[in-house]
Amino acid sequence: MKKKTAALMAALVLAVSLSACNDKTPASTETANITSVEETEEITEEIEEVEEESTPEETEEEIAEKKREKSQFVLGEMPYYGDIANCKMTAKQATAYAQLIADGLAGDFSFRGGYDEDLYDIVSWSEPFYEYDYDYPTEVDRTQVILGDFSTDGTPYLYISSSREPSSFELYGWDGSRPILSGSGVTALRNDYRLSEQEDGTVRLVRRFYNTETSCGDEDFWAAVTCLEYAFVDGNSEQVRERILAKPDPTENSGPFCIIQNGEPIGQCSDAEYDAFFGKEPHTHTLPYNCFYDVKPCSLEEMVNYLNTYATVMSDSQVLPIEIKKAETVKRAGTGITTKGKVSQWKIDSLEILRQYMNDELLIANGNADAASYLTSGSEKFYFGLADINNDGVQELLLSYKYGEADEDGDVQIHFPPSYECLMNVYGFDSINKTYMVSQGSVCIEEIIYTYDGTSFSVLCSLQGDWNASEDGGPYTITENGKTSEISEEEFWAIENDWSNRHTRISAKNANTHLDIENIENTFQVKIDVQSSGGWVVTGVE
Repeated sequence: MKKKTAALMAALVLAVSLSACNDKTPASTETANITSVEETEEITEEIEEVEEESTPEETEEEIAEKKREKSQFVLGEMPYYGDIANCKMTAKQATAYAQLIADGLAGDFSFRGGYDEDLYDIVSWSEPFYEYDYDYPTEVDRTQVILGDFSTDGTPYLYISSSREPSSFELYGWDGSRPILSGSGVTALRNDYRLSEQEDGTVRLVRRFYNTETSCGDEDFWAAVTCLEYAFVDGNSEQVRERILAKPDPTENSGPFCIIQNGEPIGQCSDAEYDAFFGKEPHTHTLPYNCFYDVKPCSLEEMVNYLNTYATVMSDSQVLPIEIKKAETVKRAGTGITTKGKVSQWKIDSLEILRQYMNDELLIANGNADAASYLTSGSEKFYFGLADINNDGVQELLLSYKYGEADEDGDVQIHFPPSYECLMNVYGFDSINKTYMVSQGSVCIEEIIYTYDGTSFSVLCSLQGDWNASEDGGPYTITENGKTSEISEEEFWAIENDWSNRHTRISAKNANTHLDIENIENTFQVKIDVQSSGGWVVTGVE
């Protein structure tokens, strides 16, 4: 080795101070203590020191050779599958991959079009999440990654996988200008996903499905196993082979399986050969670089640093390194809400109440709150609003149930900050005496006057009467200071009329916004991601 080259290699060895450089052990789920920008700058400084020792008479060929040596050294240090001498990754591509990983750690998944909320409960790649199969959850993560030339054409793919479940992973390729999702695997009860190295050095994505149905010509089959293989081509993937072991009837125990390949029967397979037919074939690696099965992944943070370093080398330090900014996510104790970024507490409290009503974890009372037959579930006719009912400078959360769009007399219930204690069937508020009148009843009519001290309610007095009372009257009662007295029907209605006149009617017009996610987002100025588990991920947009 030339003296100059040896000096360069020594400088790079000192510069790339990453935990996976010399011992490529599987990545831990814990976050590596790495600052991408700082470490990339250190590597750049070391490279510049070596370049200062170079002679100004270097030819373009010598400069290109030096850059090639530097880039191959970085590829050799990162978890890379393929012939590093054939790698065609550009600085732009390396930076784009680094940005993709940084976005995943920050919880911004726009690069993949987001996640299907019916299949994933995910906030960020920086923490575990759930995948769902038929509502069955499996906890997975995205903590380890390799870069691989799976098509052997020099275009590397990002293989980001779970340290907990081999079937859970994502593959990102390149469409010539940006990263694209080229394949993925999910945990499933009757499916299996994996990558398989071929003898020619290419890697295929293999999807295996169990107990499904298929057809061959005009005949229908029960497919014991269906195996789909996808090759990586031009930065993406395409299906290249389908193999099926099938029988006409799943209850048919005798007779061999029919082997169907790409829609055509090609032979038969006995029950004794079934396990071996789709078993892992013996793999002999004869290529001059590491076998795919021997490449040890690194953490996502480490890969960002490798890609930053590669981009710096390939661009002659003309590109800025990508910085990792993880999502500031907080699971709010006692709620089904996880927040990203800053979201004020009063919003969290209000949103949790609305979340519970939309998920039928709470029910809005329609009519008599004590009668279960009047409890209404579902959010179709639910409305909400924010209003400062008692003029204390704090907006209360109102909910109502309406029979029609023009129904202004629907039942109203109020949740009061900061405790968010609830009054149902509120008729009105007396601003002078600071009391609330609640009216409810079906067989009986009951009017209650409440006071509220900011944390809890107290009953001041109440009226109770029987709608079906006989003509000779009664029973009608009034309760004050814990003492109940009988009163006449005339007295009952006189008192009830006085209470109604003193309490300004709280109309359902105060709760006039239909209860759905879009209206909630607009009212509270947040972005809400609904999770399969019924939880919400709330992001502040103020």
